[in-house]
Amino acid sequence: MSADDKLTRRAHWALAHPIRFRLFELLREGPSTASRLARRLGESRGLTSYHLRALADAGAIVEDPALGTRRERWWRRPEEAVPIVSGSDTEGRALDDRMLAVFFARDEEARHRFSTAELSDEWEESAFVGNWFVSLTPAQADELGRGLLGLVDRLRARAPEPGAEQVLVTVRVLPAPGVK
Repeated sequence: MSADDKLTRRAHWALAHPIRFRLFELLREGPSTASRLARRLGESRGLTSYHLRALADAGAIVEDPALGTRRERWWRRPEEAVPIVSGSDTEGRALDDRMLAVFFARDEEARHRFSTAELSDEWEESAFVGNWFVSLTPAQADELGRGLLGLVDRLRARAPEPGAEQVLVTVRVLPAPGVK
C-alpha cells in the first residue's frame, strides 16, 4: 500500500463518522468556519472544531488561510477529490462496512422522521419512496449509479429556492443474490 493510499484510507476512516461525514458534505457548498457549521448542525462549536481537526489531520479537508483570521479558522475541501480506496483486503472491507453503516443509519433516521412527523399536505403528496428489482450487468449498474449521481449533483449545485427544505435522497444499486 502506497503512502497516498494510507492517507486516503485515513481520510475515509475519518469520514466514516456521521458528524464528520455531514461536515464534509456541508463544505461541498464552500469554505466555512466551525461556528457556522455548528449552527447548521445544531452542535456545539467545540464539538464541531474537534471533528473538523480530525478531518484535517486525515487529509479529508484543509484549512483556508486566505479566509482565516487569528480568531477564526476557515475550512474547505481540498482541490483534488478524495478518491475512493477501500479494496477487498480486511481493512478495505471494514471501511466499506463502516461507511455503509453511516449511510444506512441516515436512511433509518430520515425514514423514522418521515413516518412520525406531521407533514404538510404538499409534502405528504410529494414525498416518494420506491424500490424495484432490475436485471443489470455490473457495467449497467455502474452506468445507472453514475447517471443518478449526476442528476443529484446538478440538484445540489443549484441555489435553494425560497421554501425549499432539506431532503435525503438515497440511491442504492446493489446486487440481490438469490432474488428471482
